[in-house]
Amino acid sequence: MKTGSIYSASDKALFEALNQPKVTRSDLRQLFMSRGIVVSHQTSREALALHFSRLMHDYNDFQLLARLFGTKARTERIASFRVISKAKMQNFETAAHAVIEQIKKEDDSATMSYQKDGTLQISVRYKTMHFDKSEFKQIVNKSAIITVETSGKDLVLRGPQNDKVDGWCRTLLSNVEAQVDGVLEIDEISLENEPLPSVRSKFFADLINAMSGFKRHDVTDVYVFKPKVKIKELDESEESDPKDVQLGVHISRASLRGEGVLQSAELQTLAQRGFYISKIIWQATRNSEIDSDLFEFEAQFSEPETCTKFSYLPRGYYGYMGPNEYAVSRTQCTLEEDRELSKLIEAAARSSLPANSQGIARKLTSTKKRPAVSAKKSVDESSDASLEESQAATTK
Repeated sequence: MKTGSIYSASDKALFEALNQPKVTRSDLRQLFMSRGIVVSHQTSREALALHFSRLMHDYNDFQLLARLFGTKARTERIASFRVISKAKMQNFETAAHAVIEQIKKEDDSATMSYQKDGTLQISVRYKTMHFDKSEFKQIVNKSAIITVETSGKDLVLRGPQNDKVDGWCRTLLSNVEAQVDGVLEIDEISLENEPLPSVRSKFFADLINAMSGFKRHDVTDVYVFKPKVKIKELDESEESDPKDVQLGVHISRASLRGEGVLQSAELQTLAQRGFYISKIIWQATRNSEIDSDLFEFEAQFSEPETCTKFSYLPRGYYGYMGPNEYAVSRTQCTLEEDRELSKLIEAAARSSLPANSQGIARKLTSTKKRPAVSAKKSVDESSDASLEESQAATTK
């Protein structure tokens, strides 16, 4: 669906926007100069906003204010799919062209290119709408890079973890599946088959120590989760045990922040109560450098109850200032560093999976929902078959 200018902002919305601190005096002068009006420094902001809101406004005015109030997109976590099939990179290139055409139809832009190492890269610039915000803050400009690269005999698909990019990735895989006339198998990092809380927490503890070339410095944030126990429905003939009656109080999420969180007594207490780690933020230094910067990483399961939809993010680094001394502010990594660190996190996560969860692939087609019509048809057919059987039994 195209998400352009759905409506024009009202004079009230314009007046309120011009009174915000984000709109400087210079911005106000620019708006009035576009009308050939010179404003005085002594004129109050409220008077200028009131006068300008009464004028006729056009697309350029709205775009200027939208840029001033636009929400800055946050760096998103990365998700990956390991594709197990006979598909080649040429199949993904052909499928990528179709996805790019679909993206362009949505008034977004996308390009495709090959990197020096043979990685196929799809660069997308798109907009998302947030209708719960004010008129000039509803549109958020975002960018995404989807990559396909060879990893051994398989191909790995990576991209930001959000619904829109996930939809493009699923479409890309479906297009490839149609070309090879076979079912694609998708291998994702998941602990869905590991229900024990201790096993799920151990995965994160192993992950932060398994990054090749890095030594763990500290764990700063830990998010834990405890699924709500489903109460079994009783038949009318059964009586409930007073001991099984619950008071309706259930704490499912908790977070710990500080230094040495992983060894804290608070985390151990939560673990004894059935909580397990679903998200972790840790810091590490490079083994090969004495004066290494302090890097910060993040990993989590976006669906903590089932421990699925794994994603990760190199958050940046704190510059080295001296022995055990680092910069206060965090610096973003370069694009090349992001790619290198992302691969290391993913490799550490796969090596930290329990034996029961390694190498488990699922078919791509199994994730597609069947149309409601087909489901209804199957029900009707089964009902007709049962009716015919009963009629035959009656005749006999």
